[in-house]
Amino acid sequence: MRHRGRFFVGLALVLAVLVAGGYLIIRQQTWVPQVTVSCVGGSEKSEFMHDPDVVRILKDRYGLTVNWQSMGSYDQVLMSTDEIKQRGWDCLWPSSASAQHVFEAKHAGAFGQYRAETVLQSPEVVYAGPQGTDALVRAGLVEQRNGTHYIVNTRGLLLDNALKGKTWQDLKAGNLQGPVNISSTDPVKSNSGFTLAQLELTMVATPDASRPPTPDEARQALPTMRRIYDSQGLQATSSDNGFRQWLTQGGEYQSPLYAGYENQIIQQVTSGPRADAVLKEVRILYPEPTIYSDHPVLALNADAARLIEALKDEELQTLAWKRYGFRSAINAGLNDVADFSQIPLAPQFRTIPAPNSEVTLALLSCLQDRTTCG
Repeated sequence: MRHRGRFFVGLALVLAVLVAGGYLIIRQQTWVPQVTVSCVGGSEKSEFMHDPDVVRILKDRYGLTVNWQSMGSYDQVLMSTDEIKQRGWDCLWPSSASAQHVFEAKHAGAFGQYRAETVLQSPEVVYAGPQGTDALVRAGLVEQRNGTHYIVNTRGLLLDNALKGKTWQDLKAGNLQGPVNISSTDPVKSNSGFTLAQLELTMVATPDASRPPTPDEARQALPTMRRIYDSQGLQATSSDNGFRQWLTQGGEYQSPLYAGYENQIIQQVTSGPRADAVLKEVRILYPEPTIYSDHPVLALNADAARLIEALKDEELQTLAWKRYGFRSAINAGLNDVADFSQIPLAPQFRTIPAPNSEVTLALLSCLQDRTTCG
């Protein structure tokens, strides 16, 4: 009887431990309160935000469900405070620090719990084909170093070729035809196009392109920027669709030079069809200098601020890099170009900051309305 009593006592203790452990596990799993945040952001991040692993980690690990909607960066930040609140948005996720600064200038003090932080980034690059790239190398405008191509004279490409009406026939670029210029998405609607416009403004307005232009320098260059914009014709309105259209409509035969984000070619090669064929026909040209497109999350309340912290998760940062090509703004050690040995990515490149909000708004206004160009 004594042994039997000890057995039941021991069994009761084991059951108590199991029950307590189960309670702790259940409690741990439900410790983080579940919230839903509505976020609007650049189209280039749509696939990342809809990735099943990203959705799962945000929900299970951080208690977050994100209702995602795509919209151009400046369309987001130029809306009125009332409209943002009426739409019920908890966060904005534009594709540039300039857009963030415009938002902060326009909506100062409107959102009491406002917080912003850049979590991802991607440099502006120029996509080209083999014929155009070879012609630019012969002209001394592009160099190949360690397998990667760099535009070493962006000023010369713009001022001495595009603005002077040079053609691809002048550069003896195989059977390419038409004027030498850099196409992009519509800078009025899409940040990848607007980042190109900011870079072009720097080339036109400053003496050595080593810094962004001052407001006075920018104002003098705005008529030239409007002329460049008018020469582009119809342009795509989103970064994601624009790059896909460029690829499917002939690449360099559709436009010998096309500006976009570095992550777009990585995403295409890692998840799209015909990766080998794409790499055979596409060259990545890194302007020297270029502008980093930062991707800051603009949290308008405390719930959205949780998304900022969640996106710093190392697994999410790794997914953003290895599946979608976004460089980490949190941990530079994750941005190992050797992860994509088949793509000639630049491990480092020279950059300049984007112009301040005053210059940004003046440029945007000029592109929207020619009467404001001065």
